[in-house]
Amino acid sequence: MAAACTGNDEPVQGYGQINLSLGNTVNPEIEVSTRAYQILTTDEAKDYWIEVLQNGKSVLEPTNYLNFMNTNPIFPSGEGYAVAAQSCTEEEAQTANGGAGQVRYTGTSDAFAIAVSSTSDVTVSCTMANAKVSIVYDEEFTKYFTDYKVTVYEASNESRKIEFDANGKYTPSQGGSAYDAVFFNIDQDPTLKCEISGTYKGILRKAGTTVNLEAAKWYKLKVKISPSGHIDLNIGVDNTVTDTEVDVEVNPYV
Repeated sequence: MAAACTGNDEPVQGYGQINLSLGNTVNPEIEVSTRAYQILTTDEAKDYWIEVLQNGKSVLEPTNYLNFMNTNPIFPSGEGYAVAAQSCTEEEAQTANGGAGQVRYTGTSDAFAIAVSSTSDVTVSCTMANAKVSIVYDEEFTKYFTDYKVTVYEASNESRKIEFDANGKYTPSQGGSAYDAVFFNIDQDPTLKCEISGTYKGILRKAGTTVNLEAAKWYKLKVKISPSGHIDLNIGVDNTVTDTEVDVEVNPYV
């Protein structure tokens, strides 16, 4: 029952608790298509944020996973509950690591009910919610071009431009560690602009392309010279379901 009665017949709301487990796809930033699944340990889940919803409305604002588990909050009995989890906020996913960002996992449980004086077992399956981008230069390209670099940014957020150097590394403007890859959130306009520039025989040459980002995919931009002498910018999507390549050519002789 959702309510009990006191001696004066006034209804009293019953309460229950949630026993929460978090799970992730295994290494989705490396193999996003396998969808292998594992339950996270307390240490692995300690930085997650948990929100409890009922019929789409928040009944517990985002709180740290450890705090949620330690306080073991109670909720009014009823239907239509769900638990949402995220490993970090959208802002953190793009500002962490000096602006390189980090992988972000999100998930929402199936709807469940909370009964009086009982505990509801709930598992939230989280998947990678953003996209990963990296650069590699073909050996032949590096023989003929100098001072080359690749700049990537979202069309909807040109203030965040990421520049990969000749080693395929991104180094934050404030210094520190260099990163092999960066992360982008998937917003209403998930268009990624890619611009390459390099010097060939003393002349600066440029190429560019755009690609529509999707969550849980690793976009590998490979820069190379085609047999015709053009620059090819290949965009490879790292998953076993779909492989996409986009070639952008610039004639260095023009």
